[in-house]
Amino acid sequence: MPTAVPAMPRAPKPAPTAPGARLPGPVRERRPALIAFGLVLVVGGALGSALVVHRSGDRVDVLVARHDIAPGDLLTADDLGTARVAAEGAATVPASALGNFVGTYATTRIPADTLVNRTMFLAGDTVPAEAAVVGVVLGPEQRPTTPLTSGDVVRAYLVSADGATTVTGQPAGTVLLGAARVVAAGGASTGTVTGPVTSDSGTVSLLVPADDAAGVVAAAAAGQIALVRLADATTPPVDLVRE
Repeated sequence: MPTAVPAMPRAPKPAPTAPGARLPGPVRERRPALIAFGLVLVVGGALGSALVVHRSGDRVDVLVARHDIAPGDLLTADDLGTARVAAEGAATVPASALGNFVGTYATTRIPADTLVNRTMFLAGDTVPAEAAVVGVVLGPEQRPTTPLTSGDVVRAYLVSADGATTVTGQPAGTVLLGAARVVAAGGASTGTVTGPVTSDSGTVSLLVPADDAAGVVAAAAAGQIALVRLADATTPPVDLVRE
């Protein structure tokens, strides 16, 4: 007698959809702003790296002092050498300009390896015929708190420990020099190949009229002179000869 085969269950028919309707497809999330920002970062990073590489090789040959140069020294080609430094930064002189400085005079003390600049030298005689250079050593109470530097213009006053007696016989507080050019000074930091150089801030050399030199020397020797800095535009009665 034949065995009955059980009927297999049929899968349910999908529910009818409305005519013309479509089933939703997978959603694709788009972020164009984020993609654009990522591209900007990539391009910016590439440009920054290229700039760093370019700047690292942007160096030039400049003039430096081969040895210590004293104020008033006449420069020769042997006094200046060259160093390779970054093109940007402090004022420097290209090595190709060496010929322009041979035969000039130093207006300040220039330590060895200093990167020189044009303000350190003058053409012609450093000291005019009607003038003299006088050295002055100043205590902290006899000078401005900011160190004086070569090129400053100052006024000199007579001072006295007892407030009255001075070597010139004039009362303390008398103006000894109305205006005088500082031609050399300690305490001014100058750039060097290895770093800054600083010297004694109490020593200065003043360019003064020859007729006033004796009184200034006497007051300076007695420690009875004090200096105040004047405006840069002040013109002293005698000055260095400039190009």
